[in-house]
Amino acid sequence: MVGRRIVYGVALLAALALQIFYDGYLAQFLLICVIALPLLSLALSLRGVIGMHLELIPSASQLVQGESGQWQIAAHTRSFLPVARLTMVVTLENRLTGDRQRQRLKTSGLSRGMARTLPMDTAHCGQLTCQLHRVRALDLLGLFAFPVSTPALVHALVLPQPAPTEDLPPLPQMPAGESLKWRGTPSMEDYDLREYRPGDPLRSIHWKLSSKHDSLVVREPVKTGLPQAAVTVDLFGDGDRLDQVLGRLWTVCMSLLGREIPHTIVWIDRDQAQRQEAVASQAQLLAAMADLLSCPAPTQPPTVPLDLSRLGQAPRVHVTLGEEDAP
Repeated sequence: MVGRRIVYGVALLAALALQIFYDGYLAQFLLICVIALPLLSLALSLRGVIGMHLELIPSASQLVQGESGQWQIAAHTRSFLPVARLTMVVTLENRLTGDRQRQRLKTSGLSRGMARTLPMDTAHCGQLTCQLHRVRALDLLGLFAFPVSTPALVHALVLPQPAPTEDLPPLPQMPAGESLKWRGTPSMEDYDLREYRPGDPLRSIHWKLSSKHDSLVVREPVKTGLPQAAVTVDLFGDGDRLDQVLGRLWTVCMSLLGREIPHTIVWIDRDQAQRQEAVASQAQLLAAMADLLSCPAPTQPPTVPLDLSRLGQAPRVHVTLGEEDAP
């Protein structure tokens, strides 16, 4: 923009010099045109700039490592004319690995409904974020700049590629004959029916069935105190190491869910704090992975040990890049 202003200043000085040294209608006409040109450019651009806002959209909220994706920058204006020029600073970051890229972007000719795309870097797992800063809209000549409200930060998850099943540690086996329900308060479907025994509370009597059978029928909660698995993760290192560890973690968790074994993922974050996520369904697994992928991973192994005392005698599956064990 500075260069364009310098060029316009030189043109204006030349028109003034011509008006001074040449007394004719051509010089006057040229001077009027040079003075009026920025005003005309401003008038044509002002309607599209006022009330303009940008929308930042990821092509997908979840991707698999290596899958192609894009960030879309869409313009919304009140005018049918395209916005002459837009300048902005784009910050792209992978929160898991800490990789950050900052670049200045210039685009032109964006009209209502059009979008400019930027490629996503899905080479490594993590939560990718995209944010715009210092967005400016320029008039047709590029002499005037108007600030544009920046859209909110958006993100997309890059999930790991599943690891081969032969690379996985032995998975814990659930006791035979036990229910596979998650610990917690039993629902209406978590009861067995039996005959009344002295000492049973009155509130456990199923009065409707008792009237049909002419004897007292009691609802008894199904056993839910099952041992859940503790999946511990060595979450540290560079992007390549994290990709392999997360791939094994994803496959281990999916295998446990396939066997209807609820489990808890436990790891140490960059601040040497222990974190854990309970997983009993695929939706909870995705939520746990979103938490994992959004936390910056340490580059070195943690110096504090894991505390699994709250999980009792739950079987443990340890996921790391080296030898796997399941004590």
